[in-house]
Amino acid sequence: MQASQTLPLLALRDIVIFPGMIAPIFVGREKSILALSAAQKVEGSQYILLVTQIQQNADDPKPEDLYKIGVIAKIIQTIKLPNNNAKILVEAINRVELSKISNHEWLTANYTIMPDQEVDDLEELNMVTLNVVNIFKEYVQQNKKINPEILNIINEQKNPSYILNILSSHLTCAVEVKQTLLNEVNLLQRANLLIQIIEAEMAQINTEQALQHRVKKQIEKTQRDYYLHEQMKAIQKELDGGDEKSDFYDIEKKIKSLKMSQEAQTKAEAELKKLKMMNQMSAESSVIRNYLDTLVALPWGKIDKDKIDIKKAEAILNRDHFGLEKVKERIIEYLAVLQRSKKIRGPILCFIGPPGVGKTSLVKSIAEAVGRKYTKFALGGVRDEAEIRGHRKTYLGSMPGKIINSLKKAKTDNPVMLLDEIDKMAADFRGDPASALLEVLDPEQNSTFVDHYLEVEYNLSNVMFIATANTYNLPRALLDRMEIINISGYVEAEKMQIAKKYLVPKQFKMHGVKQNEIHITDEVILELIRYYTKESGVRSLEREIGSLTRKGLKQILSNKNILELTITPDNLEEYLGVKKYRFGLAEATDQIGATTGLAYTEVGGDLLTIEAVSFPGKGDIKTTGKLGDVMKESAAAAYSCFRTCADSFGLKYEDYKDLDIHIHVPEGAIPKDGPSAGIAIFTTIVSLMTRRPVKYTVAMTGEITLSGKVLPIGGLKEKLLAASRGGIKTVLIPQDNVKDLKDIPANIKDNLEILPVATINQVLEFALAK
Repeated sequence: MQASQTLPLLALRDIVIFPGMIAPIFVGREKSILALSAAQKVEGSQYILLVTQIQQNADDPKPEDLYKIGVIAKIIQTIKLPNNNAKILVEAINRVELSKISNHEWLTANYTIMPDQEVDDLEELNMVTLNVVNIFKEYVQQNKKINPEILNIINEQKNPSYILNILSSHLTCAVEVKQTLLNEVNLLQRANLLIQIIEAEMAQINTEQALQHRVKKQIEKTQRDYYLHEQMKAIQKELDGGDEKSDFYDIEKKIKSLKMSQEAQTKAEAELKKLKMMNQMSAESSVIRNYLDTLVALPWGKIDKDKIDIKKAEAILNRDHFGLEKVKERIIEYLAVLQRSKKIRGPILCFIGPPGVGKTSLVKSIAEAVGRKYTKFALGGVRDEAEIRGHRKTYLGSMPGKIINSLKKAKTDNPVMLLDEIDKMAADFRGDPASALLEVLDPEQNSTFVDHYLEVEYNLSNVMFIATANTYNLPRALLDRMEIINISGYVEAEKMQIAKKYLVPKQFKMHGVKQNEIHITDEVILELIRYYTKESGVRSLEREIGSLTRKGLKQILSNKNILELTITPDNLEEYLGVKKYRFGLAEATDQIGATTGLAYTEVGGDLLTIEAVSFPGKGDIKTTGKLGDVMKESAAAAYSCFRTCADSFGLKYEDYKDLDIHIHVPEGAIPKDGPSAGIAIFTTIVSLMTRRPVKYTVAMTGEITLSGKVLPIGGLKEKLLAASRGGIKTVLIPQDNVKDLKDIPANIKDNLEILPVATINQVLEFALAK
């Protein structure tokens, strides 16, 4: 063997041969078989070069795929195997440096022998070598993959170079690490490097053993099942040759198939990548998994096609609701614009009216008319902003807001969403939900709505939002974004028709009443309306009809002789008890110091009796009946107005200067406030002091000034409804409210004599008896 000679070269996949080693090698690749044959044909020798591949999976390695340091080895034995393969036994002689590697029919290379460098301090070398041997013995005890027989071979050797090579060849570390040992020609440096590698291997083994022990100790049945399940999935994945059975496959598939925004898709892919890399038993993985499940459950871009037919919509509204002509007309206009433009960017509809007048059922009818899904979000009592915008993912138990949840349940991006009881929201230290709704209801902003939980923009512009409320007690900014449609109560005739057409059949069906089994006459329904309910809507009426149905059904089932039951006004009290309310006028005769006023309440309009008495005192005025500040001020203004014009009624200052007046509004448990009782209080005081009675058939509403002018009021329709229900014949209203009469249904105006007044003199002329 001479330096810089050329020999055939054998590329090794996953083994590093060290000088002094005798090792078997399997030869199977075509170039390797040819290189072996060429080496055996060299006359007088059977030497071959052995070098390790950098890329172990390369089937046809190029010169650049090979390390430059290898060994020259002698072929001791060759055994031919089937399929033209061979097994050879070689003895590595020396470390060599390769050059001019050629790649023809087989690999050949020039080589230069690289002997170990001479060591000046042999004693230090021997001590370090002994240290390596001792550490290796501990390593063998921990690593069960190494044959303990190697220790006997080491004990018989004295040559440090040979010992270090043998120890290096028996390490279970990576091929790249072994190659660094082969490259090192300085024995001391090779020994120190070997110590570092063995200690690192021992530390890794210790860590793995400690981890296995801890996991084995902590694992419980559920964890064990999970571990086995994951193993099974991993095995299944290998058998299937792909990741189709991956636990994240469904989520990944949905992310790609859904019409997400680019921002949402990027966010989802990033979160999924993070989830794949973390421990599935950790708390954070559960948070991310829930987030991804929510994200892919949303109906991104899924739109139900509108099926708007104006005539059909009108038929549906008339089928489900009696009366409400103005409201229906506005809804039909709204749907007509929607049919033509496909999207309405105008204000949100808001139905305001007392309970039981059909606000919620109107929204359901609209959803049916446009062919969209209906979803409801009840805002009553909501005082946390997170109910609208959602909680941030960093909070424990975080979840998206009700808006996003409603869309998830509806499974479409354009449902009809009812924001119910929008006036019942409150605000506290957790935020102001009404302010959060501003973005939702603003057509200029809701296309980029950001829920705190999602952290990405979601388009709400396709949602048809419709709100309902009982009062106008809404934040100004929120009110500005909505178109108010006022739904007043029903008159007696309308309630009668609603009960006959809707409520009675509904209750009979709900309670399983057979045809012709129970008869409720029109007179009974009228009695229920007048004496058992006192409301603008029909909710209490429906409850009373339900109660009547149950009691009648009980009587039929408890007595087999009763096959048919007719309920009449004569036997009504047997079923529902005594009458709850008094129907008719507030007063039966003309009264001195008692006037009938009209009030607007959350449940509609109501009649209000205002009484006054006088007694000796200092000329003061006293008010009772749980009146608010505004109503107390109206009483003070009415009294001051009276004193300024008392002489026009034939009264002298001496007649009232020593009299105190006590004004009382009955039903003192009910709060009352507002300026519209001003003229009623003034009329009561004038009647009391002049001893002229007030006509009991007259009711009035209007604000009074100190100079005696009558100012306009609100809630006119509700007040006229109350007058109509109470049997009032004449109603005095402010002159400035005449313009509002065009919005009052004709059936209400036909039953009343409505007289506009501008001054207190006109009020007294119509109200006081001659």
